[in-house]
Amino acid sequence: MIQTKKLDVGYKDILISNINFTVAPGQIVTIIGPNGSGKSTVLKTILKQLEKKGGSISICEKEIDSLKEKEYAKQVSMVTSQRLQPERMTCEEMVATARYPYTGRLGILSENDWQVVYRALEQVNATSLSDKDFNEISDGERQRIMLARAIAQDTEIIVLDEPTSYLDMHYKLDLLKIIHRLAKQEGKTILMSLHELDLVKSIADTIVCVNGKEVVKVGTSEDVYKGSFIQNLYGIEDDEFETHTGRMKLKLAEKTAFSKHVIMVQGTMSSAGKSFIVAGLCRLFKQYGYKVAPFKSQNMALNSYITKEGKEMGRAQVMQAEAAGIEADVCMNPILLKPTSDVGSQVIVNGEVLENMPAKSYFQYKTQLIPEILKAYHKLEEMVDIIVIEGAGSPAEINLKQNDIVNMGMAQMVNAPVLLVADIDRGGVFAQLYGTVELLEEQERNRIQGLIINKFRGDKSILDPGIEMLEEKVHIPVIGTIPYSHVSLDEEDSVTTRFDQKEENVINLGVVRFPRISNFTDFAIFEQMDHVSVHYMSNPHKIDKMDCVLLPGSKNTIADLKWLKESGFEVNIKRASKNIPVIGICGGYQMLGNQIQDPYSVEEGGYIEGLGLLDINTVLEKEKITKQVEGSFPKVEGPLACLSNQIYRGYEIHMGNSTGKEPLINQGNVYGSYVHGLFDAGNIASLIVQTLAKRKGISLEEKEFDYQAWKESQYDLLAQILEENMDVKKLFEIVGVEWHEKEN
Repeated sequence: MIQTKKLDVGYKDILISNINFTVAPGQIVTIIGPNGSGKSTVLKTILKQLEKKGGSISICEKEIDSLKEKEYAKQVSMVTSQRLQPERMTCEEMVATARYPYTGRLGILSENDWQVVYRALEQVNATSLSDKDFNEISDGERQRIMLARAIAQDTEIIVLDEPTSYLDMHYKLDLLKIIHRLAKQEGKTILMSLHELDLVKSIADTIVCVNGKEVVKVGTSEDVYKGSFIQNLYGIEDDEFETHTGRMKLKLAEKTAFSKHVIMVQGTMSSAGKSFIVAGLCRLFKQYGYKVAPFKSQNMALNSYITKEGKEMGRAQVMQAEAAGIEADVCMNPILLKPTSDVGSQVIVNGEVLENMPAKSYFQYKTQLIPEILKAYHKLEEMVDIIVIEGAGSPAEINLKQNDIVNMGMAQMVNAPVLLVADIDRGGVFAQLYGTVELLEEQERNRIQGLIINKFRGDKSILDPGIEMLEEKVHIPVIGTIPYSHVSLDEEDSVTTRFDQKEENVINLGVVRFPRISNFTDFAIFEQMDHVSVHYMSNPHKIDKMDCVLLPGSKNTIADLKWLKESGFEVNIKRASKNIPVIGICGGYQMLGNQIQDPYSVEEGGYIEGLGLLDINTVLEKEKITKQVEGSFPKVEGPLACLSNQIYRGYEIHMGNSTGKEPLINQGNVYGSYVHGLFDAGNIASLIVQTLAKRKGISLEEKEFDYQAWKESQYDLLAQILEENMDVKKLFEIVGVEWHEKEN
């Protein structure tokens, strides 16, 4: 029914070449391979959604290029994992769309067509869903409706692209039972891709294995699951996969024998100081002569960074890599979640966008990313002597422990010992530590080799009796009491304290605090300058006291622009732009233009008028632009003419394509740029501050501020604080590396 001969597939370039396989009636042929290996590309080519690059595809002995659209639709139906969102369609109406290849010009369904629809719903046990809105049913119910639609299309061939994605165990089994019945009892020809190798082993007659370059094997499950083939295909260890069951197997840690050269820092809560401690440990190990790197399997943040390869990662791990004295690599943060709404995030894997997912769907899906996490970790392992892993939130969030990949689940994957950090500044530090330990399972408690009390103020001797009682109760030593210190590091956006109100200074910069603000660290350099205060403004009337207004990046530019208009900021920004500089970065830059169009519903669809302060128009594209940039500004007009010919360095990360192409666009007092980190290089920040001071009739002796040197001093200070307030010899013993006197 399906035959490929010397088939080449890909997008711009050929991804996989010389594909040869056959699918006969009643057969289930399944394509497997790691993420990005080309499974969907092969299926999309057979479905005529992509043009083939070479070779041939035959459907019922006819080349697909010769089949007209309606004729093809009578031969092949499909089910994908893509979330369709039709407006105001019931499930019955959704299934009925499958009958249009059989209707006349007007698309009116006959009584017979409706009977086919009802029978299809019955076959997938979905008649009770007939009158329900398709957009309001669960993911599992949606997949049943999509399968019913494929059945109602009355084709001999059904193509399914990862049909079990986002489904729980019940729905996966239910769906695959129906697919098996269609093949074995009704003689349908089934071609599909699947991630779950245990289910592939159970259902597939033939397995096609791809690796992103070629088809490496075609055979039965007995052929494919033999020896170490699967482990080699997915890049995992031999003992991480059971060939007889097709199941992945986690290597669990022993109670006391941990991996050497690794330490994991977990916290009793968010903002306990995990990022702070990890950065300090990275710098401390570096000072002792070890090559060290940070790692966080999954980070949720709107503050991201672009590596020199154009990959996107969490900025916290970039900061920690700086502390370690090495270049940031995306393998330090293989999964980045960027919230797009209160209930969903953009999922970025190995620096590239996978897709947007609701939180519930990601929770069910995330364990499929374990091979990617381990691949990134093992790559990092080859590069350094010591890895310092950061957890997320708390390991005692018992509602989230199932399928955990970032706290104790991550520690188990690599057999890492754990340090548990608590924030005494929030109060209840002993309850934090004791409660967290008690909520863990025994094997998890055994991983914790040391406790750290962070942000302590006062005389430590007053704390000592409580520490002794705590150690008696949990049988874990407190290896550090870290004093509250004024070390300034890049923070994760969800927990930053820099948004707190600051007193006025000689120069006052007002940053509009969007609800979905991102990459606010663009302005961190100004916060370190003596005569400057940076105010993150939620009240538009504060603009009147500012010397410059800054519009930062946004994860949802259209939604934040609507907020800007509704909150009263629009009027105040326009009025301010007549007298003081207004600077927009990335999303803020787009908002300053005439309009933003969203034809592909990247954010909310449609278009919105901008502030009209820059003569640019923006279109939100499907592909994200991610790249590092550097160069020199062209001639700059207006109050910031001092920036003409200045050298800049930074990175771009945006979905929008704007008509303004220069690194810095200006019109009167208004400036815009896509470059994050724009102010960090050279003398740019100092020049801006001096110019703003002159406009007020003030002369400031601002020397060029070496931002990188200042950050290095902060990392050294942090390492010094940890070394003076931790049992460093015990720390080195836990990590399994030699402690020695530090060389001067």
